[in-house]
Amino acid sequence: MNAPALLDLDIRSKRYGARPILDALRLTLAPGEVVALLGPSGCGKSTLLRIAAGLDRDYTGAVSLNGEALRAPSPLAGVIFQEPRLLPWLRVAGNVCFPDRARGAAAARAAALLEEVGLHADDGARWPKHLSGGMAQRVAIARGLYTQPRLLLLDEPFSAVDAMTRMRLQDLLLTLVQAHDMAALVVTHDLDEALYLADRVVLLEPAKGAATRATSHVYAVTQPRAQRREQGADRALRARLLERLEASVKAPLAA
Repeated sequence: MNAPALLDLDIRSKRYGARPILDALRLTLAPGEVVALLGPSGCGKSTLLRIAAGLDRDYTGAVSLNGEALRAPSPLAGVIFQEPRLLPWLRVAGNVCFPDRARGAAAARAAALLEEVGLHADDGARWPKHLSGGMAQRVAIARGLYTQPRLLLLDEPFSAVDAMTRMRLQDLLLTLVQAHDMAALVVTHDLDEALYLADRVVLLEPAKGAATRATSHVYAVTQPRAQRREQGADRALRARLLERLEASVKAPLAA
């Protein structure tokens, strides 16, 4: 993409004690772009997401969001977790606009966002315990959009729902990214989800020992998205990624 970078990650080193997690990783995202993070458990996917959210400053390198250095959480970055994490003592509308109260302009924006994610404005009066898993995750997405972010950070956001709901939420994410001209960085363990959603896939591989380096590989997904549901993912790219994933899973983690 030729658009200026919205998110610029330059992580020279991230360690947990003696264990290297991220090393010499450079990644930029432009508005309208979706990048998926793949890799075995412990490779640094969620760590990289926390760094991009401004929640982790214990690394060597630099991160900028919308052209400015990121040193703390920013309203320009919306975070969506694996579980909806709705507050049970607040109604749906209150969850969407939290910590604002669901009154006046905040209530109107919450209602508009609920409709945008495929719910009804009237659902704002419901309690979270009365929602299905898919509905709850739509509310979480609406909450992530409330601050009008330029970047969405999603940590396995659809892994807890059934297959059909997952497909619908994937399509919803793509629609929202384009409609709001945002970028999205998505952590997933699902190779096919990554190949459906992403413009690029970043495969993170853990270090094989304390004296070795963690590595990352970036793959462009050139198959038109309209073909990915009907024809399945690019078989050659899928095979390359699967081979590297299998090798990474077999490799021992750094001590």
